[in-house]
Amino acid sequence: MTKKTVVALLVTNLAISVIFALITLFLHGPILAYQHVHHPAADPAALSRTLWTRPLPILVVALLYARFVRQLLRGDRRALRRVRIISVVGLIGVGWLLLSAEYPPWLRIVEAVQLLLLAAMTVTVNLRTVRSAFDAPLPADARPRNRRAAWTLILLAPVVAELMLGNIPLRQLWVFPVFIPIYGASALLIREVTRRSGRGVPAMLLLGLAYGLVEEGLVLQSLTSPTIYHAADWAPRLFGVNSAYTELNLVYHPVFSITIPILLTELLFAGHGRQPYLRRGGLIVTGVVAVLGALLVHVAVLPAEDPDYRLPLVPAAVILTVALLLTVTALRVRREPARLPETPTRVPSPTAVAVVTGAAGFGFVALLFPFAGATQSFFTHGAWVFAPMSAAAAIVAVTAVLVHRWSAAWSPAHLLAAALGATVGHAVFGLVANAGTIPDRAFLAALIGFATGGGIWAIRRRSASRPEPVEAG
Repeated sequence: MTKKTVVALLVTNLAISVIFALITLFLHGPILAYQHVHHPAADPAALSRTLWTRPLPILVVALLYARFVRQLLRGDRRALRRVRIISVVGLIGVGWLLLSAEYPPWLRIVEAVQLLLLAAMTVTVNLRTVRSAFDAPLPADARPRNRRAAWTLILLAPVVAELMLGNIPLRQLWVFPVFIPIYGASALLIREVTRRSGRGVPAMLLLGLAYGLVEEGLVLQSLTSPTIYHAADWAPRLFGVNSAYTELNLVYHPVFSITIPILLTELLFAGHGRQPYLRRGGLIVTGVVAVLGALLVHVAVLPAEDPDYRLPLVPAAVILTVALLLTVTALRVRREPARLPETPTRVPSPTAVAVVTGAAGFGFVALLFPFAGATQSFFTHGAWVFAPMSAAAAIVAVTAVLVHRWSAAWSPAHLLAAALGATVGHAVFGLVANAGTIPDRAFLAALIGFATGGGIWAIRRRSASRPEPVEAG
């Protein structure tokens, strides 16, 4: 038994897992019909959710193996130890799935093959001859990596995007982990692609816009659905699109879901600079987790929020095409090196910058997100809604011009103030509009207090150090 034997078992198991997931995806209808025949009293929506979610953990476990292939070929003992643990977990998971799930016989054959592969791998990786092949010490890997920064970004992205807007009340906090893969992995993937290609914030915003189109347009179908979240009531629909909801989210996601979490993480781990947080294997796994996270949100949210709507083919093709064009454009954007302008730019104090971005964050969301019993944006009726929509667009334009002008000569303290100001501003709106109970208000107030207090301390510390100007826009 050699290292290549372990790798061959890993790759084969990965292939079987992908086949199982694809069969479940493309033959969803026949499988669901089979289950309904054997359980006629069961809720079809519940069977559908179960059918979607059961293969996902097994696929995730198998995809973890791909992360270890290169390490195993190098003889990394830690990788072997992890595979030993995960192979047992996978064996238990597939065994439970085979015994408990009501699948057609032809699909059970796939499960049985995977179970046999996992059993063979569990035995193989625990053989003494295999373990002895991994006893040689490994040279240190000099390639840059920062797992702490990567995990910070993974957790910070959904906190800023969901928790700090008050979208998830405390009684439903158990839902929060569902959003970590799609938000966290996507933000990390965009950060890695942007920094590896030597680009900056403009590219992040364009990739964040593509992310917003995919999440809202394809995963949640909320840009075009006439029923989900009552988004169609916010403003008149234009060309089948929920106009005010679309304007809100196609600014919100690039700024609050992607760019601000990335900038805050980079400021927290300033010593790492703009080097990648991940190596190649981690980058591949992050991309796969982002796709799986999108699938998880799709199957976990839509059956409850919008079970009857199906996105038509033409809007789906348009959304996907625009997202791809934005991605290509982002990868063609060039980032100018940070430098002081020939004519010094007058930059306000970090406090003033935070006030401006905080007011902009609050005002933009408040103008578009209906609250306090309103059904349309900012308590308007009919076509009058285009007034606050125009005002929100003006806030974005003016703030973008100011930030771009100031960023030519500002310091990390100014950048931190701008990011935290916008974060606190939109969280204050969440406290005012979305927190419906005293515990929810206390929770949001605590998040706001922590961000404000920590931000003031960090800004003062950075201001006292008199650092060089940085690029931010």
